[in-house]
Amino acid sequence: MKELQDILTLAIRQPAMSDQLELAVSDSVAVPDCLDFTLQRFTYDRPLPVEDVAMVVYQPAKRGQSAAVELRYCVAGNKYCQNPGCTDQVCAHKKENCNSKQPSIDMITVRFQPAFIQTLQKGSTSSTLFDMQSRKPFVKTIAPSTKSKEVLEQMVHHNYDGALKNIFLQSKALELLLFSSDQFVQNDTDDRFGCRFLTHMEDRGKIEKAKDILLEQLDAPITIRDLARKVAMNECYLKKGFKAMYGTTIYDYFQKERMEKAKGLLYEKGMSVSEVAILMGYSCISHFSTAFKKHTGLKPCELLLR
Repeated sequence: MKELQDILTLAIRQPAMSDQLELAVSDSVAVPDCLDFTLQRFTYDRPLPVEDVAMVVYQPAKRGQSAAVELRYCVAGNKYCQNPGCTDQVCAHKKENCNSKQPSIDMITVRFQPAFIQTLQKGSTSSTLFDMQSRKPFVKTIAPSTKSKEVLEQMVHHNYDGALKNIFLQSKALELLLFSSDQFVQNDTDDRFGCRFLTHMEDRGKIEKAKDILLEQLDAPITIRDLARKVAMNECYLKKGFKAMYGTTIYDYFQKERMEKAKGLLYEKGMSVSEVAILMGYSCISHFSTAFKKHTGLKPCELLLR
């Protein structure tokens, strides 16, 4: 339960009360000599701002035991049908008018058995994905890639059974391991094991607060120094931790959200380019137009013509 609450604090922007989430599906599969796969699907009635998040948990080798690796995911599920008579597992993709659908959150854990990790590294003469010489555990938080989310969807929805089910889950779990490694493995040893200070929920909470501050004042750019002061965190830790948790720099994240809001004001609210530029804190319309095109590929005026 502690692991569940730990990742939920990252995935849900506001504290989730126990009465907001209801366990709808629970499944557990043990693939012999390989991995353990668990799925918990929670449904909710009241709106919850859910962000997809993943955690890579590494435990170094101990005396007589190999290193252990665990992948945890919290992803916003499709609106799964609650109609008992419905037999289509992916009806969310096909029955848009279904009145029985309910939003959900999928909690997925893939825990690789130490012996299996050891077999992956046999015969390797270079530095491996999980450097067995490291004696320090780490928890690396990343944003699941599109490829990872596609694999997770396949692991949840499949028609295999028995031995074929084990083979399928093992193959997909290895894909997840590969895609995740692309995101957290770096060339230098210090970064390879992620931001160790992010293993503390207090530090992750500060970075989440920094993100919330950015979202609350998209029309008023803030310096990283001021942002660090507001959340009581070292600037270097804030920059490094933010990129580790959200997969981008503070500036790029701010600009992306800023331009997305501007896009909505232009396209959905029908506001003029000059009005949106001023609202987004730009004193020069040309600067706003350049930033907008860099993010969307279109000038503001071109978007209005669509």
